[in-house]
Amino acid sequence: MSKKVIVIGSGFAGLSAACNLAAEGFDVTVLEKNDVPGGRARQYEAEGFVFDMGPSWYWMPDVFEQFFARFGKKVSDYYDLKRLDPSYVVWFGEGDRMDVPAEMPALEAMFERYEPDSAANLRKFLKEAAYKYRVGMSEFVHKPSDSMLEFADWRILASMFRLQMFTSLSKHVRSLFRNEKLIQLLEFPVLFLGATPQKTPALYSLMNYADMALGTWYPMGGMFKIVEGMVSLARELGVKIELGQEVNHIYVPNGHATKVMTKQGREFEADVVVG
Repeated sequence: MSKKVIVIGSGFAGLSAACNLAAEGFDVTVLEKNDVPGGRARQYEAEGFVFDMGPSWYWMPDVFEQFFARFGKKVSDYYDLKRLDPSYVVWFGEGDRMDVPAEMPALEAMFERYEPDSAANLRKFLKEAAYKYRVGMSEFVHKPSDSMLEFADWRILASMFRLQMFTSLSKHVRSLFRNEKLIQLLEFPVLFLGATPQKTPALYSLMNYADMALGTWYPMGGMFKIVEGMVSLARELGVKIELGQEVNHIYVPNGHATKVMTKQGREFEADVVVG
């Protein structure tokens, strides 16, 4: 008999966990407190209009492709993805805008307009960022982080200086560029990490690679299309999704979860609870 798993929440993390667990043979039920799935990425409908309630940037498309590929699927099986050009528009003030091109030649030309001879430094910056992205994703992001010993690898330790772990992003950017608007453009992605460029290692210029090399994309129909795709995949894998069920108690006798209770008065037995 398959072990029962309760996953609390149907955001990207909850749906991803549910899919992976179901693929491993677990009997998975997702409990979502809202009437629609998606967590912070849910959708709101009113008077014939729909609104994405959370994320609005689709970066790092490789991460989504890798997720669906685990189950023999592709992103295109579930939603239609378009690369945006311009990638986005930066407003510095009224009438002062920067349209950031998607294609590298146009991006280099834009840098040259703001700061002559800066295209070569942009190429250098993004070449370093590509290395950081490759190493960062393989050696940090895709590891389970169960122990610090995971990172005690001589290859990681040997690359510490090349990864610029001990230099701030702000210092790194300002060593290559002088124009304040270009500096702001290159520093802003770390805001997605809840950090400041002055206190963030230059390793995180990998975000600039995600931005300028991998591009900004949009799922046609809105960001909720990603949620719908993940929900469809989860159900194909046998996951049950219960909407409008807010967990308010987890029973943990003898240090082991056995069931959960929802605010709506329902009980769900579990061998494992993922929150």
